[in-house]
Parts: sequence; structure tokens; C-alpha cells
Amino acid sequence: MSLAASQPNQSPMLTSLLPPPTVPVVSKLSSASASPKTAKPTRLAALSTSTSATALALAPAPAATSDDAPPGGGGEGAGAGRLSALIRSLCAAGRTAEAARALSAAAARGGAGVVAYNAMVSGYCRAGQLASARRLAASVPVPPNAYTYFPVVRALCARGRIADALSVLDEMRRRGCAPIPPMYHVILEAACSRGGGGGFRSAVRVLQDLHGRGCALDVGNCNLVLNAVCDQGGSVDEALRLLRDLPTSFGCDPDVVSYNAVLKGLCMAKRWGRVQDLMEEMVRVGCPPNVVTFNTLIGYLCRNGLFERVHQVLAQMVDHGCTPDIRMYATVLDGVCKEGHLEVAHEILDRMPSYGLKPNVVCYNTVLKGLCSAERWEQAEELLAEMFDNDCPLDDVTFNILVDFFCQNGLVYRVIELLEQMLEHGCVPDVITYTTVINGFCKEGLIDEAVMLLKSMAACGCRPNTISYTIVLKGLCSAERWVDAEDLMSQMIEQGCSPNPVTFNTVINFLCKKGLVEQAIELLKQMLLNGCSPDLISYSTVIDGLGKAGKTDEALELLNVMVNKGMSPNTIIYSSIASALSKEGRINRVIQMFDNIQDVTIRSDAVLYNAVISSLCKRGGTDRAIEFLAYMVSSGCMPNESTYTILIRGLASEGFVKEAQEMLTELCSKGALRKHFMKHFGIV
Repeated sequence: MSLAASQPNQSPMLTSLLPPPTVPVVSKLSSASASPKTAKPTRLAALSTSTSATALALAPAPAATSDDAPPGGGGEGAGAGRLSALIRSLCAAGRTAEAARALSAAAARGGAGVVAYNAMVSGYCRAGQLASARRLAASVPVPPNAYTYFPVVRALCARGRIADALSVLDEMRRRGCAPIPPMYHVILEAACSRGGGGGFRSAVRVLQDLHGRGCALDVGNCNLVLNAVCDQGGSVDEALRLLRDLPTSFGCDPDVVSYNAVLKGLCMAKRWGRVQDLMEEMVRVGCPPNVVTFNTLIGYLCRNGLFERVHQVLAQMVDHGCTPDIRMYATVLDGVCKEGHLEVAHEILDRMPSYGLKPNVVCYNTVLKGLCSAERWEQAEELLAEMFDNDCPLDDVTFNILVDFFCQNGLVYRVIELLEQMLEHGCVPDVITYTTVINGFCKEGLIDEAVMLLKSMAACGCRPNTISYTIVLKGLCSAERWVDAEDLMSQMIEQGCSPNPVTFNTVINFLCKKGLVEQAIELLKQMLLNGCSPDLISYSTVIDGLGKAGKTDEALELLNVMVNKGMSPNTIIYSSIASALSKEGRINRVIQMFDNIQDVTIRSDAVLYNAVISSLCKRGGTDRAIEFLAYMVSSGCMPNESTYTILIRGLASEGFVKEAQEMLTELCSKGALRKHFMKHFGIV
């Protein structure tokens, strides 16, 4: 069936053309059919307080884990293995005191080895009892190993106590226990992740500190710091210096990961010329660029619109023996399409087979989306035909792109046909598809069709989400179908789909526009009952509605409710109330409210004062408006063009044309107002 099929002449109910519901069958395994042999054993929740180490020692020994074996390779015996298992179990249950007693009892009999002590140290650390863990590690009566101290180092680093973690390394050496490389990684990782944007500087200092303590660092440790320098906005020159210092200062040669980290930093700094120099250096020192190198470069070039350089980099890949992969081309296509270079994108698609790559559906979808966004439908149809010719199956994303395009352009009749084709291609419409179509219906005023499609979603195995309901509610409100909107909102809650602030605000806005402020206030209360807190827009809309309905005292009460909840009213809210009070001639109340505003930014916003001046002028109170202008200036807010325009129009509308002209001439001569600006308002 052609995607470009003609539009049906008549369609009284578009949803009647939808394909029948297709609910995929999901097979479920009965719990009764599970074999007893494969059933997982029940886990013991906690050991009885009366359980002793002696009793547990009689149980079959568990399989030894890697950390049960001491560095020498020999086991500690079945009894010791059972002791460490007991300690782990008790600590996992939060019973560290009992675990410590079991360890002490075993030690008194001479049956506690290093693995048991390690388990106790680890248990303390996991329970957050770091002081106890450090004391035990420092006083273990048997020769400790690296795994005695590793949990302590990890726990200290997790708390940001890097200096203490370094001091543990010194303690290890004093006891003849050599630190291991994973410890360095944990310490450096903690230093790199320090907040405030300066973590990389701390990491560089820690790296130097570790080297100064005689730690045998590897290139992986150094790369961790290099990445931190580049990722956290550090100077790329610092990264370059560190790269140069690796062999002499830290005893390790940089590898391709090291160079890639610095190249990323150079790209972020947009120092493209230096990127080329560093790539040449990589080849010179026998560390040629790899696919990650080129992926990094191409990603940054695309994001910066430097597509002519992309072609150069792709050519360089072949020279360095790297074959561009499909992911790289997808990245290039995405960048090219976002910049609107669709011809270039199609040219890249055509070139891919020459590199031994067949464009996949992701590549095609990227270009298709670009063509649809640019409303180049004929070329989009040609691309679809190309996908068919190249045996590239269309997927859900393909159809969602097309559905969105048709809906955005008001071609909702074509969408029905497209939904039929989705099923023919083995694609099932998802919530994004249906929501897009519902939005298209509402935009075209086909509210009944939108409601019907929303209700049919569940039958098609697709549950509507909050966005789906909100769009239909907005459509019903636009059609002034308040009763239907109220019913739909009730159905939404019954179906377990919680309305969000946007949902409530959509209906509240409609009610206030129709002057139904009492219902709007009731809906504001329902928000809280449904676990949804009113936001600034909720309050702003209702306050504005109350003001326009002449219920200024209620508006002021709601303003107090906001403030008591810790919310800060904005200029729009104050302007709404000020405008309403001005219409009632309550200028003193306006001034009182303005004087109580704590936010200096709001108090000095001309929009706030202009709302009052405009309201006064509209009700023929230009003289009072001029008086309020004096208050405005005394409050530290200077009038703007809008202020003067409102006053001049107010004077003219009350018949004071001469005075208006004089004010205009004076303001123009002082440069406070442009004369041509007034022509728009018909004053001159």
C-alpha cells in the first residue's frame, strides 16, 4: 500500500478506519511447573542469638571464595572457613557485636586467621563503623594482607577522606604489607569525583603524592586523572603537561587511552590544529589512533558543524587502518541533519557501501527525520523507497517519524493508513505513536476522534500515559466541553494514571478563562488530594482568574497561602492582583502590597507598575496614574517606553489630546521615547 495514497473524501469517524486491536500473546510460566531442583533455596533471614561458633563449625563447610585463600595460596582449614562465613552472615544481618564476640572466642582458642579478621574489618566498614574497622585493622594479631586494609581504604574514600586513606597506605608498609594497584585506583577515583569543579587538581596532587610514597602506578591510574582534567573543564594545557610527564614523573608510558583523553580535551577547547599535531605524535611514538580516537573527533566536529573536517577524518581512518563502523556513520548523519545539510547526509548514505558498510535503519531514520523536519516530503518518499530496495526493514521509529510529520501538517487521514501499514510491517503502534495521532486529531479539531482513539488504546495493548490524557483534556477544553473534560479526568484517575501539574493547569486555565473560578479553586484542592502539589502556574492562573472576576480579597488570600507554603510569587502574580485592585480604585492597598514585596528584582520591575498605570488609565483615572508614576520613581523603578505610551494614550482617550502631544514632544526631545513608536498606537 503506497504511503502517498490519496485522502478519502469523507470520514465521519476516522477511528472507524483503525485496524482491529492486536494484543500480543505473552506466555507465562506457571510457578507450579518449576522443577524443585531448580528452585532457589530459602535464604536464612537471621541467625539465632543462641547459635554459637562451635555449633556452626559442625555444619558442612561452604565453598571457599577467592578472598578466603591467603596470599600464600594455602587454605586456613575448614574450621577457619566456617568462622569467616559466620562473621559475614552476622555482619550482613547487622549483628556486628555478635560477629566480634565469635571472632574473639575463636581467637582465644587460636582458631582465627587473617581471612576471619578481614571479614570482620569488612563487616564493620559495611555497617558504617569505620572507627572500629580501623582499630581492628591496626591491631590484627596475625600478619595482615592487602585485603585487611582494602575495605578501610574504600570506606574512607567513599566519605571523601582521601588524606586518611593515604595514611592507611603508610600504616600498611610499617606492618610489612604492600598496597595493591586497585587501592590507588579507588583513591584517585575519589579525588577525581570531588565536587566544586576542582576535583582534577586534587587528583593530580594525589597522583604525585602516591608516586612520592613509592607506589607503583600504572598507566590506568594516570589515565583516570587525565580524563578528569579534560572532563571537568580543566586547562587542556594542564592535561598536555601531565601527558608529557608520565614517563619521567610517574614511570609509565602513555597509551592510546591517554592520548584519547587529551584529544577530547583539545576538541572541547576547539583547538583543532593542536588535535592534528597530537595525532601525528601518536603515530610517531608507535601509539596509532584507534576507532575510539576517531569516534571522539567526529562527534565533536559534527556538534560544531565542521563537516568538511569530518570527510578528512574519515579519510584518515583508512590511512591508519581503522574502518569506520556503523555507529560512527550514525553520529555523522545525526550531526549533519541537525545542521540542515540534508544533501550531504544523503551523499554519506550513498558512500557507505564503498566502505563496506550497509546503512541500517538507524542511519535511514536519522536522514528521514531531517527530511520530514524540513518538510521535504518527496525526498522522504524516495528515501523510503530506497530502504525497501536495500532490504532495510522499517521499524517503530520510522513510522513514528512519519506519523509525526503527517500530524504536524494536518494530514490526519493519511495517518490512519499509516497505522494499518505499521501492522503489515510487523510494527505495533506504541504510546508515542498513539499520542502523536491524538495530538494531530486535536489540532484539527477532531476531538471525538481523539477521545475514541484514547479509549481504544488499552484494547490495542497500549496504555495511555499522562501526556495522552492531557492532550485530549486540552482539546475538550478548547471545544468548551467542560463536562466531558471533567468525566475524562475522573476516568484518568480511575485507570491509575496520575494527573501531573500540567494536566491540572490545563483544565484550571480553561475554567478561569470561562470565569468558572469556583470550579478552578475546587480543582486546586483536588490537586493536593491526588498527591500533586500546585505549582507557580497553578496559583498564578487562579489568582488572575479571581482578580478578573472581581474577587480581589480571595486573590489576596490565595497569595498568602502561596507565601505560607514557601513559594515566591512572581511579577505576573503581583501584576494580576495590582491590576484588579486598581480597577476597584484600591490604590492604597496596591501600594501596601508593593511595599511588602521582599524581592528587590520584582519591586524594580516596570511591568508591575505599568499594570497599575494601565488599569487606572482604562477607567479614566489618568490623574491618579500620574500620581502613581511618582510613587514608581520614588520606589527606585524608572519608567520605560511602555509606561509613557500608556500615559499618553490615557490622556488622549480622556480628550486631553494637547497635553498628550506636549508630553510626547517633551519625551521625544529628551530621548525617552521614539516618535515612530507612537504611530503604532494612532496618537500621531
